[in-house]
Amino acid sequence: MSRNVQKVMHKSVPPELSGVFAAVPTPFRPDGSADAEKLHRILDFLLTKGVRGFCLGGVTGEYAALGVEERLSLFEDAARYIAGRAVLIAGVGAEHCGQVLRLVQGAAEIGAVAALLPPPFFFHHNSGDVLDFLLSVAPEIPVPVIFYNIPQFASAVSMDDILHFIGSAPNAVGIKDSSGDKSNLPLLRQAKTAMPMAFLTGSDDLFLEALENGADGAISGLAAACPELHLALYQAFRTGQTEEARRLQHLLDALIARIGEFPPPWAIKLALESRGLDIGSPSLPRGKRQIARADAFKAWFQEWIMKCDTACARM
Repeated sequence: MSRNVQKVMHKSVPPELSGVFAAVPTPFRPDGSADAEKLHRILDFLLTKGVRGFCLGGVTGEYAALGVEERLSLFEDAARYIAGRAVLIAGVGAEHCGQVLRLVQGAAEIGAVAALLPPPFFFHHNSGDVLDFLLSVAPEIPVPVIFYNIPQFASAVSMDDILHFIGSAPNAVGIKDSSGDKSNLPLLRQAKTAMPMAFLTGSDDLFLEALENGADGAISGLAAACPELHLALYQAFRTGQTEEARRLQHLLDALIARIGEFPPPWAIKLALESRGLDIGSPSLPRGKRQIARADAFKAWFQEWIMKCDTACARM
């Protein structure tokens, strides 16, 4: 192990940071403002499917399209609406540390179980500078912090620096790894043996493999579209039904292969739309080609979700 993991052995990882968290998409009105009523319907759908953990304000929630005050309002509204029926992780990514601190204060006020903190997403910074930022801002965050590793959309941070942050900051309790990098799995497994930390995967194609490497669960956008599958896969693994877990991962892989032509939030919203939910106005107008692709995907999804229902019924 590198320089990082022996420093804070007394920290407490919230026991709620395990299982399946649905990363919830944000429905928009035509003017680009968030539609809280439509968000309520999505939360209702997920609650009826058995989801008991939500992540708001992450990449799936298109946080870059929302102002800080609007995000704070969504946090407050969602917390009030679910009223203890599920736990919340609040995404607090922003380009200015002052905005991050306003968001984490809001996360604390709504009783979020953790704040999901990504690196800056527009201007890219080197790994060491991001580490310095994390170490400076973390002591001012009044809730447990999960580092959001998503180099596809934000500054890339080395795993060594990420683990140094988790090992050094008393309130840094884990990582959501959405990198899709398989080589991170044994590193994270090793880190979990050396210090208290939660490891949540954000890469659906590695869900089962992450669990096999000690992951506590997932924070998944696709779990907002097909929560039954993620919950069944997690349950199959936890109860030692290895072959069933592999079959469910194979079914999830089929969905992942199909959505590659869409930006992630679009695919999740299309799936929800095909399940009868109103997902609001698209963030970009759909041209003829996008409409044709969307219609083809929704037709395919209707067949896929029937297979999903059959597979999940076994659990």
